[in-house]
Amino acid sequence: MKILVIQLARLGDIYMTWPALRGLRRMHPNAEIHLLTRPRFEGAVEGLTAIDRHLSLPVSTILAPLVQEEADVETSLERLNSVVEDLRAENYDWIINLTFSPASSYLTHAIQGLSTTVTGYSRYNDGTLCLADEVSSYFYAQVGIGKANRVHISDVFASMLDLQYVEQDWAAPALGNTAISLPDCYMVLHVGASEKQKSLSPQVWGRVINYFSKRYEGLPIVLIGAPNEMALAEEIQKAAPQAHFVNLVGQTKISELFSVIQEAELLVGCDSAPIHMASLTDTPTFNVSVGNVNFWETGPKASLGFIYRIEDEASLVPERMGEVLALLLEGQVSPELITRTGGLVSYDRPDTVIERFQWDFVQALYLGGAYPMAERIEIIQGAIQLQDINTFAMEQIALVPEKGLQLIGPLLDRAEEVIQNISQMVPELSPLISWYQAEKVRIGPGSLGEICAAALNVHDRMARHLEAYIPHEALMQEEEGVDGTL
Repeated sequence: MKILVIQLARLGDIYMTWPALRGLRRMHPNAEIHLLTRPRFEGAVEGLTAIDRHLSLPVSTILAPLVQEEADVETSLERLNSVVEDLRAENYDWIINLTFSPASSYLTHAIQGLSTTVTGYSRYNDGTLCLADEVSSYFYAQVGIGKANRVHISDVFASMLDLQYVEQDWAAPALGNTAISLPDCYMVLHVGASEKQKSLSPQVWGRVINYFSKRYEGLPIVLIGAPNEMALAEEIQKAAPQAHFVNLVGQTKISELFSVIQEAELLVGCDSAPIHMASLTDTPTFNVSVGNVNFWETGPKASLGFIYRIEDEASLVPERMGEVLALLLEGQVSPELITRTGGLVSYDRPDTVIERFQWDFVQALYLGGAYPMAERIEIIQGAIQLQDINTFAMEQIALVPEKGLQLIGPLLDRAEEVIQNISQMVPELSPLISWYQAEKVRIGPGSLGEICAAALNVHDRMARHLEAYIPHEALMQEEEGVDGTL
């Protein structure tokens, strides 16, 4: 069997893919496994022995003709077609797209053959999105910022491949010794983040370290980061003149950080690749989660993983964070910290009533769990409204073969608007509406009759999910008809 795994996201996403790739190798020991990444992030593949071949998608080369003074679309397309033809010529038996992006779905479709099994996002022949497997549908519906999902991305990958992780899947690579000189005992601080808005300013880091260093006087702090973060490291050192720093920012390859992180007492940092590298070295991790980040999906997976959640830098009291850091090294877990746990949900943090309902609803929709109890009358009212518009939509879809889509289409569009509005007014019902929208996307090309039948099936299943929240009297009236006769 010849397998291609596509991971075109950033460094951290590639490291989160390592356990899945190792599990894939265990499940298919004789398979030829290729991994496709972007050249910019190929350093995250060094030390990964689970693959037979690493391929790079030359994005810059493909796009270069488009960013000239006079865009050369033809040359860009020629280069893209050449890459696609080379990949298609590999004749992969199984393509696994772990990127979950529109661009990756087009690429997957372009290189798959008639007999290729595809897992992850792809495209139908008419160009519409294809969610061929259940996990891809789940990802489309429930994963992302503002969604109810509580499953870590690495565990989503495992579900896609139908595998169970073992301890060896979460291991640091054997890269040998480096020439880096380190203290016997130290803490690591990554000075940057995957995106600027997810990071803290050098001045805030300085205040955190100033307070921490008073408690842990003499404990060296090893600074790590990319070459473009060297100025940040210098500012942090100026802001915390009493601390003992070892500045390695811009002086290491990405793979060399494994040995630095592995021996640390603690890794501290915002959302970035080192957080996920620490999951592979099982280094205790203090993840500062800032702003528009879903820590449920991308937080640390080290056994001792802790998340310090803040909405923005302005809401942070740096001295308190320094104290929490010091207490953690003394073995005390402060109440502000979100702690790592086992099981389906990776972290222990109290949910709001709405968040708890949403996650329980997701489990009911996908895992056969019990429907959560409606504790607000608005949920019942929203469910009744949703059932009414769902019934209306089914009635209109049934009329499409007779009256045509041109006449019925605007009515169905209006029904979709109402359904989306209910999702915003009654957030508890949003998981069901996201499920519904994903199931509609899954309806592939076909004749008008086939598409209508598939759409009616989706609406019928939504009606059955809603029954848990429709009072018995309302169901009886719907079954008997408006005039009360069967």
